[in-house]
Order: sequence, then structure tokens, then C-alpha cells
Amino acid sequence: MMPGKSERRLALALLVTSIVPLAAAIFVANSLFSLAADVWFTPDVGQQLDRSVDIHNKYVKAIKDDMRHQTDAISADEVLREAAVKRNTELIEVQLDSLFPRYPELVALRIEDSSGVILARRDRGHPVDEKTERSLEVTRLLGLGPDPPTLVATFAVDRAEVDVQETTGKVVSAYHKLEASRNELYRRYLLAFALLAGIMMLLSLVLGTWIARGVTRRISRLAAAINLVAEGDLEVRVPVMGSDELTDLARTFNRMLDEMETSRARIEFLQRIGAWQEMARRLAHEIKNPLTPIQLAVQECHRKYGGEDPRFRALLDTTLEIVEEEVGTLRRLVGDFSSFARLPHAELREANLRDFLKECSEQLGHLEVEGEIGETGPVDSDTFGSGEIDVRWELPADPLPVEIDKQMVRRVLVNLVRNALQAVRDARKGAVRSW
Repeated sequence: MMPGKSERRLALALLVTSIVPLAAAIFVANSLFSLAADVWFTPDVGQQLDRSVDIHNKYVKAIKDDMRHQTDAISADEVLREAAVKRNTELIEVQLDSLFPRYPELVALRIEDSSGVILARRDRGHPVDEKTERSLEVTRLLGLGPDPPTLVATFAVDRAEVDVQETTGKVVSAYHKLEASRNELYRRYLLAFALLAGIMMLLSLVLGTWIARGVTRRISRLAAAINLVAEGDLEVRVPVMGSDELTDLARTFNRMLDEMETSRARIEFLQRIGAWQEMARRLAHEIKNPLTPIQLAVQECHRKYGGEDPRFRALLDTTLEIVEEEVGTLRRLVGDFSSFARLPHAELREANLRDFLKECSEQLGHLEVEGEIGETGPVDSDTFGSGEIDVRWELPADPLPVEIDKQMVRRVLVNLVRNALQAVRDARKGAVRSW
């Protein structure tokens, strides 16, 4: 099913509301990245870092050069050189004892021959601590002959002084690499951020479409129901789902249709009643107009007859009696039609329905069916509450306050009881005839 205009507009609105803040966030992120790059990757910072590393390298180199110079100074001692060449170990040891205290950085001094045999050795009493010290070993030849002895000097410096150079060098190297690749790095950051923003926009679009479709589908159902109502179908109903304003609207719409259906039924009923009233009024008028001339004509014939024929006189008397009786019947019938054509106006009063029904039961117990109600003539009062037909009234125990027109309701009850008794009596008479 193709999405409607409202659905597309709502989805577009949700998409726009998600794009605007995401675009602003990307812009701000790009600005922050650029600002961070300007702050951290300035030429002065890089130059100062390089300068500090260079200074520290020179400092370390100076320490190493100083150790080499100290070794050169020790190896230049004539007494030590001559004793080493002559392999005079006693003199070598004496000279080492004299030279060793002069150099605080020394850890050990030893004299070796060309085969690696140690001729003499002096040390500070404990080896190099690898955790806190870095060692440097320097060798020098003592003599120019074919097999000169070798001086081996071992120095120790604070490890922190040397390791700082290595650590600083690595940091500065990483800094320069990061500076060189910062544009690529920032581009990747922005790409990842844009990808995340795109995923969020896609989710917003899907979610917005789903929400919009749910709303527009319910609105479409309501619009279709309204079109059916406009065509005259009041039996259509809208499904009531959810708990939002559209649910309240659907519930109100269904209630409105119920009321409209009830109102239309009432209107149709009133229209039918109106049609019957119009027909009754016309029929009463058409019947009433010839009654008086007929009755007057018969009465005139009866009055002007002066003959002495007893049989004809009896015929006229019978005819006059029949005509007057039937005219009276027709007049009563016309009166009933006229009463039907003019619906009475109810005058409602507050009353207790239980007491009213009790009064009616007592009154109808002595009621006689009048001849004007039907053609059967008077009916004995034993038919109400006594004799062969028993009328029982089951009254409520509690008071029932109502607003009624007592006279009209009493007439309704009288007619109901009369019709019921007449039906029972007719049924019994039919059963007797069948025997």
C-alpha cells in the first residue's frame, strides 16, 4: 500500500528533526577537532619537543663521553701501563687502589691480558642494580706491543636520566607521527561520526514511518467510515485501539453513530406515526361528512310518513333505529380516529410507581369493559380479578420515584388488561366451539 500524504509528511518531519541536530553535532565535532588540532599540534610545541629531546640526547652523549674520557685518563697513567705490560700484578693492584676512588661513577676496574685472563680487579663492592642503574663498559689498550693488556672500566649512571631520553624520544616520535596523520585521523573520526549519524537518521526515518503509518492508518479508517456515513450507512463502526486522542475520537465517533441511529429510528417512527395520523384525519373527515345527511334523511322520512300501515311503520322504526345506532358507532369510530390524529400532550408529575400500580390494581378489580372499546358489548366485572379469569398484580416492595402522566398511563393499563381479557375470553370461546 502506497503511503499517504500525511504519512510522508510526518515521516519527513521526523527525518528533518533528526537531521538538523545531527548535522549541527557533526559541525560542532569538526570544529572541536580543528580547535584541538590547532591547540595540540602547533609548530612551537613540536619544535620545543624536538629541542628538549635533542638537549637530552646531548646530555646523555656528554655523560658517555665523560666516561670515555675518564677511561682514557685511567689508561694514560704511566705507572699502570708499565706494570700492566710487565704483568706486575702487585703494582697493578696498588695503582688501581690509587685510581679507583678518583672516579665516583666507576663500578669496577680490571686489567686483562689478550687471552682474557684477569690480571687485577677493583670494584665498589656491589654490582650494577638493573632496576635503578644503567651501566656502560669502556675498554682501552695499555701498550702498543703485539700482545698488549686491556683496561676494562665499568661505569654506572642513574637509569632515570637515561630512560627519560628513550621515553621522551618515543613520545616525540609518536607526536610527530600523529601530527603527520592528524588529518587522516580526524577524517576517520568524522567518517565514523557521520556513519553513526546516518544510522541514527535511518532509524529515525524507519521509526517515524512506522509511527506515521499507525496514525495515518487509523485516520484513513475514520475517513472511510465518515464517507460511508455520508452515504447513509449508520451501521459502520471504527475499531477502538490504543489509548491516545485518536482512540478517544474513534470512541466518540462510534457513540455519535449510535445516537444518530437511535435518532433516525425515532424520526422514522415519528414519520410513520405522522403518516398514520394524517390518514386517520382524512378518513375521519371523509366518514364524518356523510353521516349527518344520512341520519337527517332517515329521520325526515320517518317523521313525514303519515300512513297507517303498521308493517311499514315498524320497518321505518327499525330502519331509523339501525341507522341511528350505526351512525353513532361510526361517530365513535371517527372520534377514535380523531383522537389518534391528535396525540395527547403528556403532563408529567412526580409520583411513586409502586403506589400508582397499587391504586390501578384496586380500580381495575371493579372495572367493566365499556361497549365503546369493542363490538362485544359490556363485559361482566367478574372478568377482572374474579370468576374464571384471575388478574394478578406483582408490585415492587421498594418505592419507585418516577415522573409520569397518571391519566395516560392508567388508560394504557386499562387497554392492556382489556385486550388480555378479551384475548383469553376469545380463546376459551373458540375452544368451546371446537367441542
